[in-house]
Amino acid sequence: MAGRTFCRRYQNWILTGLFLLLLLVFVGVRYDYYFDLNDDVLMKDILAGVYTGAPESRNIQMRWPISALISLLYRIAGTLPWYGIFLCLCHYGSIALIAHRSLLFCEKLWGKALLLSAEGILAAGLLLPHLVSAQYTVTSALLASTAAFLFLTTDRSAGAKGEGASEGERGGALVKAFIRSNIPAVLLSVLAFLVRPWMLLLQLPLICAVGVIKWGSEERIFTRDNWIKYLTVIGMILAGLALGQISHRIAYGSGSWQSFLEYFNNRTELYDFQVLPEYEEHREFFDEIGLSEGQWMLLDNYNFGLDERIDQDLLGNVADYAAAERSGGASFVGRLRESLGRYYRRLFYPPSHNESDFPWSFLLLVSYLAAFATALPGGERKFLVRFWQILWKLGFLFLVRTVLWIWLIQRGRVPVRISHSMYLTELCILAALLFEHCRALRRREEAKAYSLAAPLVLGTLYALLGALIFPSAVRQADLDTAGKARENVRYEQLYAFLGRQENKENFYLIDVYSSVGYTEKMFEKVDNSLDNYDIMGGWACKSPLWRKKLSLFGIEDPAKALIEREDVYYVQEAGADMSWLGRYYEEMGVKISVERAEAVGDAFEIYRLRRA
Repeated sequence: MAGRTFCRRYQNWILTGLFLLLLLVFVGVRYDYYFDLNDDVLMKDILAGVYTGAPESRNIQMRWPISALISLLYRIAGTLPWYGIFLCLCHYGSIALIAHRSLLFCEKLWGKALLLSAEGILAAGLLLPHLVSAQYTVTSALLASTAAFLFLTTDRSAGAKGEGASEGERGGALVKAFIRSNIPAVLLSVLAFLVRPWMLLLQLPLICAVGVIKWGSEERIFTRDNWIKYLTVIGMILAGLALGQISHRIAYGSGSWQSFLEYFNNRTELYDFQVLPEYEEHREFFDEIGLSEGQWMLLDNYNFGLDERIDQDLLGNVADYAAAERSGGASFVGRLRESLGRYYRRLFYPPSHNESDFPWSFLLLVSYLAAFATALPGGERKFLVRFWQILWKLGFLFLVRTVLWIWLIQRGRVPVRISHSMYLTELCILAALLFEHCRALRRREEAKAYSLAAPLVLGTLYALLGALIFPSAVRQADLDTAGKARENVRYEQLYAFLGRQENKENFYLIDVYSSVGYTEKMFEKVDNSLDNYDIMGGWACKSPLWRKKLSLFGIEDPAKALIEREDVYYVQEAGADMSWLGRYYEEMGVKISVERAEAVGDAFEIYRLRRA
């Protein structure tokens, strides 16, 4: 009897646990977990102590509080893969919170089983590649999406006192219950910001749209209680973001970090959103700012860490000039028309078109239609009211997403980790609206028939859609992990060679383009000892961490160390062009001789550089 009572009381948590266990077993048994990009590997290396020999609290990309917490865990137990554990906890925890909240909208066990089946297959179909190959941008988006879902599905009637209470007491109880029930959404929003600030800020207009939609669904909108409820939740989120940003600014407040952050922002603008102008075509500009052809070559092949003269001001000038060149050829109206065309193709074109965002776009359009249709039934008297209410809500949401997408497209950089993240948040918002509509149908006497049919139809529809996209997700994850495993073989050989006992006192500078194909498994062969190599560019280059790493090996100037030190080597892919290196040194008045010291398999060559 006690066991049966326990199961009834905690049924939703038990079902959520079983749902999550099945997803974990499927992903964990079929796949290895990877970091999606070498960016995440470097972040992990910084936090774990691989980069500088000790866990660092500043990993540059995240806000300081969360990176400090992860680095502290590495200091406590450095052999554990804490960064991978953190990403997976965020991913699966977010999915579990959405699943558990959605179960509150079902009363029958069969309905809950259907719901979890639909959510499970959709989660696998849409997120499988991102669960297997984790990327912190998507992690932030998943946290923000969960926050939006939880906020929009908050039961506004929860916490109301009985009939004996006064109207003021009932209102006060509702306000307190609303604020208390939205604390998880606030914490998730703040955590999303700490993990990937830029992603959360990009999605903040969608989260604000959720607030407008939720507030606009109140029977009486501009009441004192509503002002308190919604402004308190908004204020808590903004306060959390402000505290995270203030602590981050304090942690990065030194002059060396401030100079680097300016350098980092200018580098990001140049490489992520602009195109480096060709040297010969723009020689006059480069001469004006003092950028030589040799330095331009370093910018072109990302090996700018070799030259200390390439600083934040130089990069800023190049980035500004590149932006002006890019925008100078077309009018604003022309660029807007082009962006609108690309936006239309991404959203409405079939999967056969290379610009289509299928299946995300298809699911999004289906969800808009479903949200509109489920808001209408219930009675003839208030039909027009319900019609206009759902029309302005969906119209407002679609307008916000359109503005965001046009801005992204005009920026010229919408990688999958960004596009999927944007779709994910919007789909979670629409799913929350569907659940709210089903709850409203259940509360209307005249809509009882719809309240039974709508969840059944929607659950079946989304389960079928998930089943249709699931095979392609599995194929994509299979190909991605197989490709990573195949590509990593040569890198593992290289890093094993560099880490040999006889090579540990040496230092190896690796050509950037020769290093970009590498990533790592999260939970296998965890080794957090100091690495004796680094790439000659990248987003951590010229940071205080970069200089600290070089100083551990007695290096102040990488370019000088390469030609003056017996224990500093240059590494590149076998057969890659290295004539630029000789031309760069020649421009500095130094002729060099290049001797191949080692070959690591057929993939990499290690060179010793000397003054000729």
